[in-house]
Amino acid sequence: MEHSALDVFWFSLAYPVSLVLAVLIGYGVAEVNYRRRHRTWKPSGIESALITIYGLLLSFTLLSSNNALKERTTLIHQSSEAIVELYQESQLLPEATHVMVRAFLLKFLALELAQHSPGKPHNSAHLRNIEALDFQAWRYFRGSVRGASPQAAELRQLLPAFHKLHVATSRLHYSYQERTPSPITMLLLVSSWAIGILVGFTNSAQETRHYFVPILFVVISVLTVQAIRDLDNPELGFIRPNYSNLRDLERALSNAASTDRKLLHQ
Repeated sequence: MEHSALDVFWFSLAYPVSLVLAVLIGYGVAEVNYRRRHRTWKPSGIESALITIYGLLLSFTLLSSNNALKERTTLIHQSSEAIVELYQESQLLPEATHVMVRAFLLKFLALELAQHSPGKPHNSAHLRNIEALDFQAWRYFRGSVRGASPQAAELRQLLPAFHKLHVATSRLHYSYQERTPSPITMLLLVSSWAIGILVGFTNSAQETRHYFVPILFVVISVLTVQAIRDLDNPELGFIRPNYSNLRDLERALSNAASTDRKLLHQ
């Protein structure tokens, strides 16, 4: 499910406040049941195990989100490799076919980079535009490779690279819809609140209250959960896949097109 900018903003405020409230509840429970009654609380040892389980849950969830980012980056590299292969194969074909392929690739790159520029909100029409562009190119190939003519045999050389580009792009677009499952997110939030109460309680039920550990717990938990949500939201988050290789390809193809136009007018 997509996260809107408003959702991200409200969660960034609500979650830290809720975690601080959980710690304060723990302080309150210890104050009422132990400090005011002059009772001494003795740790049972299970507290450390619970905190360890919570830490493992945080680390595994963060690792899963980071792996999703790496997968998106890999798919971007696969797309760029397919673009280079398709362009180089087209250079061995007649000039008209080469120009057509380059125009297709430039339009494809323009659509992709416009959609995935920093801070660009999700556009539902982007996928339809990419599909329409792919269908237009496929219709050209389908109509040109029929028969046993030399031109048809030459155009068939472009089909593997075109297929690679289509597959990598489709997988990349669908990977943007992948999120940490909602039950895992809820488990993470409920666990952080429960451990927050425990941390507040254990640091208040002692003879001397401690504040550094609860503050450190809140800071680490908030930053880690925010990082997980940021990785889950590559279109609006601060951590985004790197599209620099596609930008470099667009610049190189644009320069090649400009050079050819200058040579044509000479």
